[in-house]
Amino acid sequence: MLISPGCIPCMVKQSYTLSRLLGVEDKNVQSQIIYDTINSLSENKDIQSAPHFSIKLKSILADHLNGNSSFQNIKEKNRLSAEKYIKYLETMIENVNDKLEMAIRISITGNTIDLGANPNYNLEKEINTITSDLINLAALGNFKEDFKKANRILFIADNYEEALFDKFLIKQLQPKEVVYAVRSNEILNDITLPDAKNLGIDKLCKVIESGSRISGTDLNEGTPEFLELYKNADMIIAKGQGNFETLLNSGKSIYFLFKVKCEVISELCGFPVGTGVLYLNKKNEDNSILN
Repeated sequence: MLISPGCIPCMVKQSYTLSRLLGVEDKNVQSQIIYDTINSLSENKDIQSAPHFSIKLKSILADHLNGNSSFQNIKEKNRLSAEKYIKYLETMIENVNDKLEMAIRISITGNTIDLGANPNYNLEKEINTITSDLINLAALGNFKEDFKKANRILFIADNYEEALFDKFLIKQLQPKEVVYAVRSNEILNDITLPDAKNLGIDKLCKVIESGSRISGTDLNEGTPEFLELYKNADMIIAKGQGNFETLLNSGKSIYFLFKVKCEVISELCGFPVGTGVLYLNKKNEDNSILN
C-alpha cells in the first residue's frame, strides 16, 4: 500500500520521540528534525509504506547527529530489562501442556517492544496478560496443521529485544529446519546479524540477512538466499507491524505475529489497537489474497 494518511502524523511524532531518545536536547535541533521529516514526507508522497520511510527518517536523524544515529546502546539497555522476565517465561512454558501455543503467545508479547510505534511500552503489564483474550489466536488451528506438514520454516524477525521472546518459539518449532532472517543494517531497534549472534540465536538455528534495510521487508532488496527461502519455504512466520505492512499483499501465505499499535494497522487486520494477533494471510490458487 502507499503510505496511509494516518501514518504521516505518526512519522512526524516519531522523529521527535527518536531524537530525544538519541539525546537531542536542543529545542532548535529537535524542531529542525521535525521540519526535515515533514519536508521529506511531502517530497515522498508515493512512498510505499511507513516502514519504507524509516530509512529516510534514519538519514534525517544522522544528519543532525553527525552520523551517530545508532540505537545500539538503547537496544542493549532494553535487552537487559527484558531479560529479567526470561526465567518467569521459562517457568510458564514448562508448566503448560500446549507449549507451542504458549511460545506463540510469548513471541507476540515480545513485539510490544518498539521504539518507533510504541516507545512507552509496559512490558511487565503485557507479560501479565499473556494468557488472556488480549492475544487473539484464531489462526492457531491453521498454524498447527501447516506446522505438522512443514519441513523448512522461514522466520522473519523484527526487533532486537523481542528476539529474546522469539527464542521460545524457535525451540518449539524444532526439530523442523528453522531459518531466522534479520535486517541487513541497523534501523531503529530492528535486529541485525551481530545482534542475533549476541543473543545466541545462531546457536539455535541458521540466521541469515534478508537484505532489507527498512523497518519491514522490502522484497526488492532481498538477497538471493532470502528470496529462495521466501519462495520455497514450507511455512513463513513474520514478526511485527512493519513486516505485516510490507508483506501483507505479497501473494504468499504468511503467519504474522504482532501487537496492534495503531489505527492504521487495526483497520488493515480488523483487530482493535492493543490486541496481540496471530494473523494468517491466505492465498488462493490465482495468488490473490484471502484475509
